[in-house]
Parts: sequence; structure tokens; C-alpha cells
Amino acid sequence: MLLPLLLALAVQSDTQVFSYLRTARLTAAIDTFDTFESEPGGSPKRGHGAVIIRTVRPSTGGRWELIDTWYDSTGRETARQATRTAARGLMTELETVRATTDSASLLVTEDHATAWVVPQKGTPSLYDGEAAGERYPSIVVASAIAKTHARNGSSFRYPAYNLYGPSPIATRIDSIQVVRRDTLSRGQMLLPVVVLQRSSGSELWIDEATGVELLSRGNAGPNRWWWHIRRGISAPGRR
Repeated sequence: MLLPLLLALAVQSDTQVFSYLRTARLTAAIDTFDTFESEPGGSPKRGHGAVIIRTVRPSTGGRWELIDTWYDSTGRETARQATRTAARGLMTELETVRATTDSASLLVTEDHATAWVVPQKGTPSLYDGEAAGERYPSIVVASAIAKTHARNGSSFRYPAYNLYGPSPIATRIDSIQVVRRDTLSRGQMLLPVVVLQRSSGSELWIDEATGVELLSRGNAGPNRWWWHIRRGISAPGRR
């Protein structure tokens, strides 16, 4: 009797922990993000000219499509990551990555997951097995957290996964923390944002009203940060 009780409690706990994801709503948008670099604490400076076009749009059957397309400074497409959500919610149903160096795909049904990964170096691999719980695109997770208007210091758990990890069909529980509030500007308009920090240390500035990412920053190597800044948004230190 003890094991069924523990399993029931675990299911109940996950339902409570992930409730903010299961009730999340997206905002349709097409945004352009420019890439920058800086030293830690320094002002962002234009990097190699790469541009990311992010498309968030409703699709058939109550699904959503989330697409990030990368272009280099010449306008050549270098990578495209697309996620289609399930009809019953915003969890991932299909994800594909196509780049100049590698590619991958993941299909998740109600109780099964299949992935095909072709790395830049190494042998192409096929993974097939039981679906290890729900998984959500990072865009959905960040947007859902911002819209909770949680206080600074709050931590949110979510099911993370990695297409290029040891097993792309497996999930793990990771967390994102609300670290502070900030204000960004678009022209003369001030935009209140919540700053979220991943366990890796990267940060995201999310519009609390819409749940749309305006800016993100992470580790680009020794004493270097990378920045993705939505076009029209003034970066910190450059207002």
C-alpha cells in the first residue's frame, strides 16, 4: 500500500508544481533579436551581426508554433529551431532543429517519445521509448513565470530536456528563479520587466504584461557575455 500512496503523492505534487505551466497562455508575436557581446558588467556591443527572428503563432487544432530562425551577418540562414505544442496544452509535441552543422527532431505522443539526432561530430542516433512526463519549450516556461507576478526570490520548477544530451527523450527537473525587477525602454516608453535566472546563470528580461522576452544574457566564455536584445529595446547601460 505504501508504494501506490507515494506514487499518488508524487503525481499530486507535480500537478501543483507545474500548474502555472498547464494554465499558461501565449502572446502571438514576430520579433527580431540582435546579438551582442560584452565583458561582465560592461555595456553590450554588436557582435558578429547575427540576427534571430522569433515567431510565436497559433496553429491548427489549438496548437502553437514557436520558431527561432538564425541568420548570419550576410543574411544566410544558419539554424532553425521549431516547436509545435500539443492540442491539449502548451507542452511540446514536435520539435525540430536544422542547422548548418547538425540537426535533430523529437516527437512526443501521450505515452511515447521518439528522437532522431544527427550531431556535428559522431554517429546519428535514434531514440525511442516511453515519454518521460511533460516537457515545455523555454519560451512557454519564461512567459508563464512572468505572468504569475511572483515576488523576487520565488523559484519555479519545470521539466527540462536537451535534444543533444545523453538521452533526448528523458526529462529532468530544473528550476528558474525570479531575481529582481527592472525597467527597459523602447523609445520614450518604459517597460517594466521581471528578470529570471536559470540554473546555468543565464538571465532573461521578460515583459510582465505580455510574457514576451525582451532581452537575455548568458556566459559566452572567459570574461565574456552574450546578449540577445529585441530590436528597438535599449540595452542596460545604453539608454
